Amino acid sequence: MKMQRTSLFAISITTMMGLCASAAWADTAEVVVRFKEKVSMESLARSVTDPASPRYQDFYSPEEIRALAAPSENEYNDVLTQFRAEGLEVVSESPSHLFVTVRGERATLEKMNAHAKANFAAMDFSPAARTIDNVSGLVPSQKRHTHLVISPMKGSPSTPSAQGNGVQPDQIHALYGFDAIYKEGFTGKGQHIAIATYDGFNISDVTQYYQKNNVTPGPTVDQVKFNGTPTVVMGSAAETETDAEFSGMIAPAAQIHVFTSAKNSDDGELAMFTAILDDNRAKVVNYSWGSCESQLSPAHKADMDKVFARAVAQGVNIMVASGDSGSSCQGNGKTEADYPAENPNVVAVGGTTLDTTGTEARETAWSGSGGGISTIYDLPDYQAHLGSAFAKRSYPDVAFNADPKSGQPTWIRYGQFFTPSKPSYVTIGGTSIAAPQWSGFLALVGEARGSKALGFLNPHVYSLSSANQAKLLRDVSSGNNGAYNAGAGFDAVTGFGSMRADALLNYLKNL
Repeated sequence: MKMQRTSLFAISITTMMGLCASAAWADTAEVVVRFKEKVSMESLARSVTDPASPRYQDFYSPEEIRALAAPSENEYNDVLTQFRAEGLEVVSESPSHLFVTVRGERATLEKMNAHAKANFAAMDFSPAARTIDNVSGLVPSQKRHTHLVISPMKGSPSTPSAQGNGVQPDQIHALYGFDAIYKEGFTGKGQHIAIATYDGFNISDVTQYYQKNNVTPGPTVDQVKFNGTPTVVMGSAAETETDAEFSGMIAPAAQIHVFTSAKNSDDGELAMFTAILDDNRAKVVNYSWGSCESQLSPAHKADMDKVFARAVAQGVNIMVASGDSGSSCQGNGKTEADYPAENPNVVAVGGTTLDTTGTEARETAWSGSGGGISTIYDLPDYQAHLGSAFAKRSYPDVAFNADPKSGQPTWIRYGQFFTPSKPSYVTIGGTSIAAPQWSGFLALVGEARGSKALGFLNPHVYSLSSANQAKLLRDVSSGNNGAYNAGAGFDAVTGFGSMRADALLNYLKNL
């Protein structure tokens, strides 16, 4: 059973039609305003990933990004003064001065956006019209869905067992090569992982999972609120808690920061990733939500392209679950890419079926592994050598256990199997369990590298020689996800496969 979260903004549109709120409420809106960049995020991202650049692997701080790309202090302050003069409330400001959240009358916000789009410098909204690039939150937005699959309960909901509740943490550690990393003393100490998610969650469930599974020394977990106080919704909380539990299970000494957006919408997503990058503690971000490429509006694509490029410029890896419907998207029956897994500046994590009968992981492609070829993103430079079959951005990049049949037990509240007010063990599958375990792995890599951040993972993986690929990654060469077949080397089902964790960490720490 796949869970989904309805867009809160879609609800507000229904409200405006008179179904459940007053006309006065419908006449107001809260939006995220993006300012024009003086230096593009894409150019900054290229400068830190190009070996010929003087800024290669010298990542930008939010302060540097503000100095290089944001409006001048006078321009910025003039715009905020104008907002207030028009009766708009400035709700929050990004320290980068590239984004600001504003609340006010919808008609005023729509007029401002129209003037900015037309660049009417002499009209009512100058200087804002010269400075604003886009306003997010005025039109209905796409839905975000979890990439998580609940498996039927076989054993006791209070005690996990290898027979009843899936693959246990100690099995994952042994089969993928994490035990050797822990013996070296790497546990993610001093590293930060951000969980990007929607709605509230039960932080006690996460800490109980660590205790019950002897995750030692035990990650610290906190919640970061940035656009209101989100309410706890069962399906969303199950996703959030799984992401936090599994990333911490791999990196048991990491600090995990759960950024919870109160709005599951375009502007909520934009505010969430902006908050994470402004915070600038985590060099690894997990995102197990998505939608279909066809639902991505041009305006929101432009917004998020800037944000994901900024992540690369800051040396941040965004690990995205690739989807659970194979080569179709959200089970729509069409061959279509998943958003944002198809974005060139994220690491898309696909899914495998794990055989636990040996002493090392043996994997085949999971039929539900999201993967394919984008129709809107050109082939990034790091994929240029893949061949004619991959003419545009192709994904996933890597993979991990995700098949519900080889799923893993998580400690969550899910009412289909037990009283929702009480947590219990539930076996989880989907690429939502694959992405956070890669996130935990990159936190281990971060600790091993010390003060020097790794930066964007994809160029390092795609530039590996065939010999190194065989030593560092576990190629998955059988199975399919519908339209695409797994095969030797890169494929649009499992990418380059899963990690041989100890070997890959030792390689990446020395780059």
